[in-house]
Amino acid sequence: MNEQTALITGASSGIGFELARCFARDDYRVVLVARRLEELQEAARLLHQEFGGVDILLLPLDLSRPEAPEQLYAETQRRGLQIDALVNDAGFGETGYFADTDMQTELRMIQVNATSLVHLTKLYLRDMMARNYGRILQLGSVASFSPSPCQAVYAATKAFVLSFTEAVQHELKKQRSAVTMTILCPPPTDTNFFQVAHAEHTWAANHTASAREVAEEGYDAMMEGAARSLPTLAAKANFFSSLVLPDSVLATLMNTQLQEVRH
Repeated sequence: MNEQTALITGASSGIGFELARCFARDDYRVVLVARRLEELQEAARLLHQEFGGVDILLLPLDLSRPEAPEQLYAETQRRGLQIDALVNDAGFGETGYFADTDMQTELRMIQVNATSLVHLTKLYLRDMMARNYGRILQLGSVASFSPSPCQAVYAATKAFVLSFTEAVQHELKKQRSAVTMTILCPPPTDTNFFQVAHAEHTWAANHTASAREVAEEGYDAMMEGAARSLPTLAAKANFFSSLVLPDSVLATLMNTQLQEVRH
């Protein structure tokens, strides 16, 4: 019986739910975090249906609120939970020219995609360092590797996550810590991301990877203590293109993927 606990943000659907499924399959207690309780309840129902008596805790929280990470940490502390694996999956995007998009939406995006990720990492990493054990999975993107016109702020948040993760990975090695941190950089994936980002009719939305395939590759990389996971050939192609092509060309290619497809 696995007595470890995994906390997954953005766990009610998409990659986050599939990662929760991986932990549940391996008998972890899972703490599912997302904004809407009814969606978390449906996710829990599906996990119970597949895995029976898996121990599930639902914590509905809106990570776009600056106080939410401290509230989440305080609640897990109050319940006496030791978080052995932290998955920072919560995030969303917005599509359109930066001059035209909504400022408040983008500020919430920065809060969820970057600020809350750093905040939760700080809170739980300190506990993991004290125990000299723990795993953290950060959700990046192929957008981490290049500018992305029409998703300028989203791509910038994912570039931030990549830089932050790689820096802390180096620090953990210098400190000889057994705690590991992995970044998962998926290609466009079959989730509700494109609907939320108002990009459901783009080329990228019509050429997506399976959320389950992405999650399982990321989970395996996390368990192995790998620095990075590039699930699918498409993700690997994006990464290697970023090594050889100038940013101006990469920006053009990314912009092409966000053009509306007319049927």
